[in-house]
Amino acid sequence: MFTGIIEATARVQESGNGILVIERPKTFDDLRIGSSIAVAGVCLSVVKLNKNCIQFEVVPETLQKTTLGSYKEGDTVNLERAMKVDARLDGHIVQGHVEGVGEVRSVSTSSPRPPPPSEERELLGKQWGASRVLPSNTKFFAREMRREPTAAESLLWDRIRRDRLGVRMRRQYVLDGQILDFYCPALKFAIEVDGGIHSEHLQKKSDTERDRYLLEEHGITTIRISNDRVFGDADVVVKDLLAYIQNITQQTSPSSEGGGVRGGGLHMSIPRNLFPFIVPKGSIALDGVSLTVASIEEDCISVALIPHTLENTTLGRLQKGDRVNIETDVLVRYAVKNRS
Repeated sequence: MFTGIIEATARVQESGNGILVIERPKTFDDLRIGSSIAVAGVCLSVVKLNKNCIQFEVVPETLQKTTLGSYKEGDTVNLERAMKVDARLDGHIVQGHVEGVGEVRSVSTSSPRPPPPSEERELLGKQWGASRVLPSNTKFFAREMRREPTAAESLLWDRIRRDRLGVRMRRQYVLDGQILDFYCPALKFAIEVDGGIHSEHLQKKSDTERDRYLLEEHGITTIRISNDRVFGDADVVVKDLLAYIQNITQQTSPSSEGGGVRGGGLHMSIPRNLFPFIVPKGSIALDGVSLTVASIEEDCISVALIPHTLENTTLGRLQKGDRVNIETDVLVRYAVKNRS
């Protein structure tokens, strides 16, 4: 049994011929052969594992009735270990028995796509559109840059850290082999604090290509601020950032399917046979994530997505047409069965 509270996301390392291999999060240190893990909402048993990866066998029926058969190397999946008897039930009772697959009709989200990479993970990424394996020292450099920031970075960070802009900022954030000086997952913008070298022609060209790549591939807008501006008047820089945040926040007001919750909303079609088990304000698991049904229409449902869910699960990267595993609330299923 699971709760629908995702513990980690991980990359698929191998998929095919009834085998699924994923990265092993470092926090999953209590696994053994036979352990149950919900992978994108599907209950699977561990058949092999080592310190770096976990292997599962996936039967044909599961491949046919869920999205697991469509995963390929590099895709990201939600993970949750089986619930402990003495633990809190923070979500709702999730069995890991997917009943059908829905299709995203529309999504309003201010979350990044893909979601934030884990510090423990080797990533697959792209460099200006060309696939490659990221160097293993990228995260090391990011950590070093956090420990020893430039004077301008340190000055600005002191003014924007701890939600002082009204949004959570991350520093030296690794994405597709690039290290973003400061990044806001909730509003999808990055801040680059540039030294004098960035005024040189070749570097400016590289910066432009990088900014365009981040915007086109991940929907991330880059704001570039020179060291001189930060040193000249950091308070004015912060004021400009606050104005920018206020502007884009007004432009991305919650949609009706978002249920009025800051973050986003998901509107998706549902198999007809599942509608008797879905109720307004009831629970539903989408790709293993425990969510509340905001509204029900003729052949669709809407759910609200809070920023934490967007940032820490795969739901933040969904697009129109994507397929999602669905499990309705088992308590509703029992109630409907008893009533009939």
